[in-house]
Order: sequence, then C-alpha cells, then structure tokens
Amino acid sequence: MSLYTLSPQPWLIFLDDSGIYLPNGQLAIYVSGTMTPATTYTSGTGTAHPFPITLDSAGRVPGGLYLQPGLSYKFVLHEPQIEEPLDGGIIKSQDPVEAVPRSGGSALTVINGGDYTNLNVAGVNLIEYTGAGDVHFRGFTGGVPGQQLIVRNLSPSGGVVWMHSGDGAAPVGSQLLNRVQNGPSPIVNSLGTASYIYLSTGVWAMEDFSMGGGIIPPFDPAVYTASGGAIWTVEQNDRFAEAFYIEGRVLSFSFYYQTTSLNINADGLFRTMPYGWTAGYIASTNLLFGIGDSNFRPGAVQAANPTHIAFIRTPTFDQWPAGANHLTVLGQIAIPLT
Repeated sequence: MSLYTLSPQPWLIFLDDSGIYLPNGQLAIYVSGTMTPATTYTSGTGTAHPFPITLDSAGRVPGGLYLQPGLSYKFVLHEPQIEEPLDGGIIKSQDPVEAVPRSGGSALTVINGGDYTNLNVAGVNLIEYTGAGDVHFRGFTGGVPGQQLIVRNLSPSGGVVWMHSGDGAAPVGSQLLNRVQNGPSPIVNSLGTASYIYLSTGVWAMEDFSMGGGIIPPFDPAVYTASGGAIWTVEQNDRFAEAFYIEGRVLSFSFYYQTTSLNINADGLFRTMPYGWTAGYIASTNLLFGIGDSNFRPGAVQAANPTHIAFIRTPTFDQWPAGANHLTVLGQIAIPLT
C-alpha cells in the first residue's frame, strides 16, 4: 500500500531559462515558507530521495517524485554543483507546491497485534485491524491538519483494539485525544468504531466512538476490597457476571457477585475501576443485595474516590456483616468518566 502520492507529472524534466534540459542540475525541496529540507520519496512505499536531488543526464528526477499528501513544499532549482551541493546558481524557485492527495484517501491494514506508538498514517483515512489478539494504538505519525481517520476492528479471533489517549510513549504531534482521558478506549468488534480528525495543535481528536460490545476484564481478586481493614473475598467461582461498556463518556457497569465472603464487618465494599478509567460523581440505587438466605433488598452505589466504586447498604447505611459465602450483590449502574 502506498503511503505517499505521486507528483502530478510522473517523470519530471527540469529545463533552464532557455528551455534546454539541465543535466546534473540540483533540485532542493523545502517545507513551504522555510529553508527546512523536506523529505520526498522515490516510491509510494517511502524510499527517501537524497537532499538535494541531483538530476540525471537528461535533466530528469531519478525515479519518481512522491510527496506527502496535504503538505506544501518549496522547489528551488539550481545549476549543476561546482564544488559543494547547491553552490550552482538558482534558476527558478516555486513556493508553494501543493501535494495532491489520493482521491478519497487510502486504507491501511494492520495484521499483527502488539503496541504501535508511531504508525505512519500519511494519506490514510481508514485503519483496519485483522490480526489475532489485542492491538494497542498509542499514536499516529504523518498526520496533516484536517485529515480524518477511522479505526475499525475486524479481528477474526475476538481481539480488542485499544486506543490510548495522551500516551507518553507516542512522539510529539502524534498523540490521541480521546473523549475519555484516563484509560484506553476499546473497540471490541466490527460493530465498534473510532473516528479522529488531526488538529492544527498536533493531536488526533476523537470525533466519534462506539465500543461495539462489552468488555469482561480478566478475573483479579485483588480489585475487590472493603473498608476498615476488612477483607472482601470474591472467588472466581463466586463471580457470576461482570461487564463494562462505554458510550461517549458514560461507562455502563453490570455486576453480579454471588455468595462472597467478608471476614469482619465493613461499611463499604469496593471494586477498583478497570483499565485505568476514573469515575466522576456516582450516586445510584441500582443495586440489590442479599445476606444469607434472605430476600434481596435495595442498596446504593457511590464513588468512594475516582478509582474505586463503593457498594453501600441502605437505607440506614448499616455495615456489611462478616460471614463466609453469604453476601450477594448485583445491579447495573452508569458511571460518568473523566
């Protein structure tokens, strides 16, 4: 797949002021409006030309001249080198020279999972992930202001695409700016999508996002704690169901912890927020609990702090009683994310 677009005339021949071709002339190409050398390419896959480009015996650019879509360049044509590069007289200068973008943009298929902090998306408008396992996108290079980029998850094996916001490993000018700032945004399947636009400030700003399906974190007993030094024991066989789903900046959390244990009385039972997400204010009564063989009664869900969800007994805020295999907590709540 080509990452760069061919200059409008495929085989460029440069002439002097008399209309005669210029053997061994030198072409210096800069970023428009500057004297900063620009990288240009001999092929659509990104093989760089030297700077400056020395024309062949017929005054042609050796190979093709490929430019990066959306960028502006300054072309300066010099007479042949005398002793040092670009010491021949200047024949012509043109600024700006606009690269012609590929019509409709192009697609980039990523087939290997893992971490990507500097994936080059010059001229790309669509990324499709088709690999096995999870993939993590932490930043994209080659963006130009106004460029739009859509990311889709086509993994045949159920891999998740994780979009990391403000990741420090990404090069300057390539970071993602998601709606949810803390923790990555997952694209679970082909029903999910993330769309971005590259801003003049040098970031990829998320315009739209949908997960496509819920996330069930790997079981980790350490994320279940309690107040006052109590130990809330949730075993994998106890946990019946738990799932998270993001829409916009709202996290839907469904939970069912069955016949769990508590060693001493506790005011609150806590669940750590997964994947580095942080909660805003939570206050909900969408919780039911049962103690022993009793009928289910209403409880409350609160934000203990931005990183922990608290399950509370209501209406009197009684303590959770100690006991083995006797606490069941279930419900579904919406959590605003920061």
